[in-house]
Amino acid sequence: MMLDRKLLMRILCVGLVAGIMLPVGGVLFPYVSHAIDGPQFQALEAVFSATAGFGLYALIG
Repeated sequence: MMLDRKLLMRILCVGLVAGIMLPVGGVLFPYVSHAIDGPQFQALEAVFSATAGFGLYALIG
């Protein structure tokens, strides 16, 4: 099964944002990271990264 170009671009955009967001998320959002637990904060980061990645795709695509 081959991925079409649009799906591949979406995956790359989400991966780019996630690659930046996950390592520096605690630094960017210090109050949120202290208020909620580790797995919950990581899930919040993942949702934000996916949303921002799809937004990036919409801007460039």
